[in-house]
Amino acid sequence: MYKATVRALMRYSINKLNDGDYSLMFKMASPDFELAFPGENSWATMFRPQVLGRERHITHRGIDEATAFAERVVDEGIQFCVEDILVNGPPWNTRIALRVHDFIPGPKGGNDVYCNRAVLFLEVRWGRLIRWEDYEDTQRVAAWDSSR
Repeated sequence: MYKATVRALMRYSINKLNDGDYSLMFKMASPDFELAFPGENSWATMFRPQVLGRERHITHRGIDEATAFAERVVDEGIQFCVEDILVNGPPWNTRIALRVHDFIPGPKGGNDVYCNRAVLFLEVRWGRLIRWEDYEDTQRVAAWDSSR
């Protein structure tokens, strides 16, 4: 029952984000929330320079930086289509993986301006979003950056 509830909440939250409302995601976020968005692109370097290495590099820390990231997603018109949601663990250590494709629709139903595939890996403790790691084709992100 818990996993089904989490999956439903994730779908609802993504649908709200697609409608331009990211508030639900950050109502759940812990004050020391961390986002790791890899690659050499403008999304990854919004607040600090890229760091290469084995360890996860936190690109966005705290509610203000995460909100700036979400606002940019909404401002750019990026949409997410959820393909699968995997939930594991108890409420005090829940891990969620969302497989999505993300895109910016083209004008008047034409070809997409941007498209990619991603896995978003979330860590949640007692209903609070602690960490988010984004795994997607960062070459596509960088190419989109350079085309603008």
